[in-house]
Amino acid sequence: MFSIFQQMRFKKGVALITAMMVMSLATITAVSMTADQQVYMRRTENIRYHEQVFMYLLSAEDFTKIVLAEDDPKLDSLQDDWYSEEPIVFPIEGGVLTGKVLDLQGKLNINNLSKEPRNKWDEDRLRQAMANNNIPVDLASVIIDWMDDNQDSLSGGAEDVDYLSGDRPYRTAGTQMGSISELKLLKGMNQEKYEQLLEVLTAIPNENNATININTAPPSVLRMIIPELSDSDAEDLAEDLAENPLNEPDDLIDHALVKGKKVDVNGLSTETNYFLLESFASVQRAKSRMDSIIYRQDKDNISVVMRSQGGL
Repeated sequence: MFSIFQQMRFKKGVALITAMMVMSLATITAVSMTADQQVYMRRTENIRYHEQVFMYLLSAEDFTKIVLAEDDPKLDSLQDDWYSEEPIVFPIEGGVLTGKVLDLQGKLNINNLSKEPRNKWDEDRLRQAMANNNIPVDLASVIIDWMDDNQDSLSGGAEDVDYLSGDRPYRTAGTQMGSISELKLLKGMNQEKYEQLLEVLTAIPNENNATININTAPPSVLRMIIPELSDSDAEDLAEDLAENPLNEPDDLIDHALVKGKKVDVNGLSTETNYFLLESFASVQRAKSRMDSIIYRQDKDNISVVMRSQGGL
């Protein structure tokens, strides 16, 4: 049997161990609470920074609308204030904001081909784009079949039956393209063809009658409009139109580099209603980019019709 002295020493030992255990648990709890608090604070801080970034991106839209409102809506070219070859940088507290505006009507709006009856000049230009890039012209029929609301395949086209039999079955859209990236879903499409077509095609949402602004059209689009142009002539023409924009589409016929060549001015213009703003904002650790499609009906009616963080 333990002596009284031994019992007292044993009780003291148990009390010390218990105290140490309590202290350890308290320390662990405190450390855990501190760690949780730091995580919560960091999460709150990140949310605040991301919200701040988004507000800066929205401010870029507002600034662009102001610039477009001050521009002449009857004549658009690369000489206008809304255009810059490189993104404009706006210093902001704790970060940076950049923006670049592009003319969406410098290319052929693929959604023009979704309506019935289709404009012959739009269809001809789509097929010419295929020929210029050594892409089988039947792919034009595949594009049209993707958007039309019937299941009657055009010659060389593809409807639901051609997609439902694949490893990952899906149906055709049966309506306008919401994004030009839908081209990737088409039968016969690959990355190389897609990148080639991106140079000449765009998808303007809820618009099936957009014209091509010849003043802002790149060489590849000008070759689509004027098939007889050589690559070098198309580059020279695009450069000249950028520096000396035309007032009317008919003026293109008398241009020195075009005169004597076959040109259909239907569906061409020298003004633009749809613009694409590519913006990027960074604040501390938060970064985001946003693509915004801006529609200018007139100087007093300018609105954002679509926006996407991360690209359209």
